[in-house]
Amino acid sequence: MDPVHGIIVVRHRWLLDLVDTPEFQRLRRIRQLGASFATYHGAEHTRFGHSLGALHIMERILARLEEASGPVDQEAAVLARAAALLHDVGHGPLSHALEGILTPGLGHEAWTQRILLEDTAVHRRLRAVDPSLPGKVAAVLAGQARPAWISSLVASQLDVDRMDYLLRDALYTGADYGRFQLDRILHTLALDGEQVVIHHKGLQAAEEYVLSRYFMYWRVYLHKTTRGQEVLLRAIVERAKTHGPADPVTERLRRLWEGSGSLADFLSVDDTDLWVALKTWAHGLDPVLADLSRRFLSRRLLKPVFPAPVPALAPEALTVAADIVARAGYPPESYCLSDSAANVPYDPYTHHDPPGQTELFAEGPAEAGAAAFGEVSVRPRKAPQQPILVAAASGQRVEISQLSPLIRALSRQRLAAVNLYVPEECRPAVRQAVRSLVRG
Repeated sequence: MDPVHGIIVVRHRWLLDLVDTPEFQRLRRIRQLGASFATYHGAEHTRFGHSLGALHIMERILARLEEASGPVDQEAAVLARAAALLHDVGHGPLSHALEGILTPGLGHEAWTQRILLEDTAVHRRLRAVDPSLPGKVAAVLAGQARPAWISSLVASQLDVDRMDYLLRDALYTGADYGRFQLDRILHTLALDGEQVVIHHKGLQAAEEYVLSRYFMYWRVYLHKTTRGQEVLLRAIVERAKTHGPADPVTERLRRLWEGSGSLADFLSVDDTDLWVALKTWAHGLDPVLADLSRRFLSRRLLKPVFPAPVPALAPEALTVAADIVARAGYPPESYCLSDSAANVPYDPYTHHDPPGQTELFAEGPAEAGAAAFGEVSVRPRKAPQQPILVAAASGQRVEISQLSPLIRALSRQRLAAVNLYVPEECRPAVRQAVRSLVRG
């Protein structure tokens, strides 16, 4: 019984075997929305439920493609099911909240690849189905699948990942603006060669889907309280790297952030370890680490300088803010934190897009960077994801923004949001000092 989709039926024994692996069961202990529970108290759902939801939507799509376009190759169907189920198996504690911090230089995609390709229960179960299946699933998740439609259904701008997480996150946060007509979209999908297309009659449903993503990012994933919780968490881990105690949990985390941790070390860590570490650090000898940890545990967060994020700040704003925080007695590297995020609601990936364009949340929610004083963390956009293609009345495939003025307008936006987080007593002085340094 799933709160989003109702009854999810897993019809294949090999899929149940994958669900029963320790690596997949670990996802029960990884929150889907990072620290969003501090803003929306219902946001306690996990990557486990999301992954099952993605599989369920994939099953529905496969049934629809057979209905619309004829029998689907069974090897391709097996690959699509495995990729949908396992696409998030490499997430670490609190999902994206600590990505790049807990394991520097290694995102969840890299850990997923290792789980698929190294000696794990997931790898062995896949090999029992087909010795080449682990490598094929890894290729799907890297966007290199053949046929190409499998990758587009797992990682594109209209994929099972986004379709599930938007509905699931909307339900658990109570954010009605994240809902869209899933049934209508699925009913209008078809295969055109190696491309998944949506029939013209599904255009309005696709518009609703793009809009739901737009509103969820700006009202849920980029909520200033959630961002404040996550910048504080990152500052805590950065402090623990140099001032953490030598207890067993901290030492296990230390192996990860120092790069000496094995895959087994990574898989042994989940949200529970993070809570134990925070509670340990809250009573430790380092006063800064202890204070930051207590702030996180009791939700006594650093405060956003601006009521709503601003487009950009002049570089000297960070120096000005840090000076005020330091004069109040706080080490600015831990108490003057910058947060930068960006989002492209929909990108047609036209040929004239500039190289190196940056999009945060390219893959999923709560991925935008949070950085300590003097830094702004961003992640380069991944290889272009397939745009949404519409089977027009003429029979041609048309990129959706060419048919929808609404999506065309959204695709022209490159939205940016910057904020500073400081102790509450410093906020008035910092806001006054940096107000004139807002740009954009």
